[in-house]
Amino acid sequence: MMQSSRLSQQIPISFNELDVCSPELASIISYPPSSVREYTNRLKEICSLGITHVLPTGRIKIGKMAIAGKGSVSIVLKVKTENKIHALKIRRTDANRETMRREVSLHKIANSVDVGPKLSRFSKNLIVMEFIEGLSILDWVKQQNITADEVRKIAISILEQCYNLDKAHIDHGELSCINHHIIISKSNTANIIDFESSSTQRKSCNVTAAAQSLFIGGGLIANRINEILGCAKKEKIIQILKAYKRSQNRANFDKIIDTSC
Repeated sequence: MMQSSRLSQQIPISFNELDVCSPELASIISYPPSSVREYTNRLKEICSLGITHVLPTGRIKIGKMAIAGKGSVSIVLKVKTENKIHALKIRRTDANRETMRREVSLHKIANSVDVGPKLSRFSKNLIVMEFIEGLSILDWVKQQNITADEVRKIAISILEQCYNLDKAHIDHGELSCINHHIIISKSNTANIIDFESSSTQRKSCNVTAAAQSLFIGGGLIANRINEILGCAKKEKIIQILKAYKRSQNRANFDKIIDTSC
């Protein structure tokens, strides 16, 4: 869902930044617009986490304000804390949950196995994390100048991260819609984002979901990857994925890599 430069990136303040107290941000901080009290409380939360400025940028707009991401539970802003870039995830006032704490706990598990933007700090309604600057995987594979080696490297990285999640028994829950949850950074690094639908209560199926999206599905991503890699072994991949689903061990995972990439 969310799109997100690294945690330590230093940048100067520019005229394109808005102080967090700017009136233009009132309807964003408490989106959808709620009471003055809700806005005031959220502004206090934002300030308590050391956030000083919002950088209105991104493809998505709320009114005239550009933002980095928007979903049914939260919106994401590009922000600055102490001259460092972060992503700020804000719980929507109409979200189907009262806090962001469950998502934080799941995100921490993902981080513990080197998956996901690095968490920085959080509160009841907010999560501050590493901001990932880059392209959605669909926009990335649509580029005309990427090579088979680059595509292979990205695909393997995604699957390795998914394997780490499977071994940690956390199911992302949204990797069948992989375009909204994978960002390829400017350094050609794959990043799985957005753990608000994740769970440790259901069987993890991250590798199988991602592999289907990357190689088997009839969507633009799989079609483009198969075009670049020249692989059309869908039936064989499906059989190997079935074996992996029965037993999520390294040997079965390596067979997926060897066959698909």
